[in-house]
Amino acid sequence: MFKSNAKKRSYLCTPWKLDTLFCTVPDRLQLMAEMNPDKEVIIFVGEKERVGVTYRDIVDGASSIARKMVTVGIQKNEIVAIHDDKSTSWLCNAIGAQMCGAWPLHISFNRRDGSDVADVLKRSGCKTVITQPGDDDEYIHIMKNFVRFNDDGTISSKDVPCLNRIIFSKKPACLHNSITFDDILPSGKSNLPEIEPEDIAAIFCSSGSTGPPKLVPWSHFNLIAATMSMFEASDIKYGESLFCDKTFGWIGGYPREMIIGVQRVTNTTTFKEKSLGQICDSTVKIINDENCRHAVLYSTTIVQIMKGNYMMKPLRTIIATGGPISSKGSQLVGRLCEKFMNAYAATEVGVISLNGVTNEHEMKNYDTGKPIPDVEVKVVDTEGRLCEVGTVGEIYVRNRSSSTGHLHEDKTGIKPTEWKDTGSKLGTLDTSQKMVIYLWQVE
Repeated sequence: MFKSNAKKRSYLCTPWKLDTLFCTVPDRLQLMAEMNPDKEVIIFVGEKERVGVTYRDIVDGASSIARKMVTVGIQKNEIVAIHDDKSTSWLCNAIGAQMCGAWPLHISFNRRDGSDVADVLKRSGCKTVITQPGDDDEYIHIMKNFVRFNDDGTISSKDVPCLNRIIFSKKPACLHNSITFDDILPSGKSNLPEIEPEDIAAIFCSSGSTGPPKLVPWSHFNLIAATMSMFEASDIKYGESLFCDKTFGWIGGYPREMIIGVQRVTNTTTFKEKSLGQICDSTVKIINDENCRHAVLYSTTIVQIMKGNYMMKPLRTIIATGGPISSKGSQLVGRLCEKFMNAYAATEVGVISLNGVTNEHEMKNYDTGKPIPDVEVKVVDTEGRLCEVGTVGEIYVRNRSSSTGHLHEDKTGIKPTEWKDTGSKLGTLDTSQKMVIYLWQVE
């Protein structure tokens, strides 16, 4: 007689229960601007200033940038690198690129010689970079390692031969003939092309922990659907305020809150702080001053806040990212929040799972909860077979609203409905059908 062992297999799924928005990101922002044009949807808090950006600001600014992009010759389906983190100009540049049908490639300068950026630009076939000069023109000095800035304002690069244009968000001090968007006047023929929900909305770089960063494209539809699923699972609602200081150019920090009407509050000085203590000080102050209801924080920041005597107003939710926290995270419940969550995510699929702890004694070590809506998870052995519940193996994920694979890896890319390896992350499912991650932990 056949004996089924289906109940013992390491597989989890949360069904999709939401209405699907089949539209583009600019479509959605235009609708939100018509409904509530003066709503502050992004708030930038720096050391000396606070800047609130409305839906009207984003749509009007992005529309102007999009027409200027068309004027200089940027075409539909052309890759445009964006680097200008956590600022109004970043929002307008990124959404403007979408409006003109380009594919925004989000980059960051992590190496002082710029070799990481040069590699990404070359592999992607990028023709245009849009960036800020940086403090004391630091990004220009980095780019000079692989770009020649000519006296007539043109550029050339032997290392990145496809690159032929750099546009700055503001005038750099060290270049007299550089191009900024203020220098570009839209022509009468700068009509914007039609864009579709399945066109590319953003290309993100993976962490590069196992080799050169993968280039991961997301369509408008998948980005919106993944956003809806994540916020449904975390119970963060329209009109509420969320603190998150992650970099906009990462999938985990992309300002997707604007898609669904959640206000994003961010700290523009996070990566300029000299110590973790200073980051915690500014984080707590901003959360208190802006009356945030939710916060997405790095796990290291949460651990430091737990150790210190910080007077932070209680939040509805604290979500830990950058590695799951042990069961000690549940000590935040009742002290600094009503609910604590560990988030598990990957660049190729976005947020995979969330737990939701409302009692100090509910949480197990490194528990990241059940999959969010539309996500399937399985744990397999080295031969790709399903592990029994409780056995450690590699985690694979499948969902409809994920990336389309890796740019230029093959002709078709990976379909969103195929199983994806999460990058050799090891974990197991316990008997209560919750996922526990054993690697990439934060105490």
